[in-house]
Parts: sequence; structure tokens; C-alpha cells
Amino acid sequence: MFRNIKNYPITALLIGVCVIVFLYTTLFYGIDMNAYQGLQAGGMNPVYVIHFKQYYRLITANFIHFGLMHLFCNVYSLYNLGCVMELILEMKRYVLVIIISMLATTGIPCLLYLLNGTGMYSIMGGISGVIFGLIGSLCALALIYKDVYYNLFRQILSSLLLMLFISFAIPSISLVGHVSGFIGGFVTTILISKFCPLYKW
Repeated sequence: MFRNIKNYPITALLIGVCVIVFLYTTLFYGIDMNAYQGLQAGGMNPVYVIHFKQYYRLITANFIHFGLMHLFCNVYSLYNLGCVMELILEMKRYVLVIIISMLATTGIPCLLYLLNGTGMYSIMGGISGVIFGLIGSLCALALIYKDVYYNLFRQILSSLLLMLFISFAIPSISLVGHVSGFIGGFVTTILISKFCPLYKW
């Protein structure tokens, strides 16, 4: 069932930015960017973030996509899950979960690089980390408010397990980024629930 996207302005904005950035990168690099072109377009690499202080990559990397299928899968998932979570969390909490999920998706890999040097040659891009952040947020709600959100989370659990398996099985997909996004959304929602319990929403 199609939703009225006007009722979900933040989700619509995120999808719009992803599409516009994809059109921009397609104009300059073609539909399928390689890793070097992705880096030029704002992809995340911990060396560039930490040593060259290009901190903007922590955000811009979330909006670039390597190919039409990459974009379609992420936008479709964001549309389906984002509209639900925007309705549940409402705008301010939803925006907070989105921002922290973005920063966790790209920031935690940077911390891992500082700790053990992993990811030196990796180029990250895509809004899938945010999608995992929203899954993490829903997981937190299911944990705290079982009677309200447990069944909803259970409905997407099989999809979550499949996405994690794909992240693990396909080397070009960032498992660390996905898990980091999940952690960001989960922890943020736990903290939100402490200061603003569900009965006050």
C-alpha cells in the first residue's frame, strides 16, 4: 500500500537527497561508480576522516550509492521502515535517531581504525546503516515495550537476519557499518525512552 509521503517529511527528505546525489554522481561518473569515484563523491574512508580531517564524510557517505540496484534496495527499505518509525518516534526523536545512526555507521569504523588499523583501504557509502539504525531503534522499543512493539519487530526479524547474512557473505558490503548503525539506533532509543517514556509520547 502506498503511503502519502507528505505525512513523512523526514523520510521523504532522506529519500530525495539520496536520489539527487545519485543523479549527480551518475552525471559525473556513470551509473556504477568505482571505489575511487565514490571517495571523490564523499564516501567514507577513515584515513581521510582522521588524518586529513575531512569530517564531512561522516555524513555525506550516507547518501552516496554505488549503482542503481544499491540505491533502489536502500530507498525501498527506507521508505517501508522509515515511514513506520517516523510515525512511532515522531519528528524530533526520529531525526535524533537518524543523525546518531549516520554518525555511528561511519564513526565507529573510524574508531576501529584508530584502535587496530582496520578499514584503511575501505570506501563506505549508502544509507543502509541508517536503515539498520531504525531496525535497532525498533528492537529497543520491542525490548522496552514488549506488549506494544514486539509483534512488529518479530515481523521484520527474518528480514534483519537475512540482511545481516548478506552483509557477512558479500565482502563489498560493510558488515561493520551495518552493525554500527544498528548500535547507534538501539542505544539512542534506549536513552530516549529513559528521558521520555512511551506514555508521554
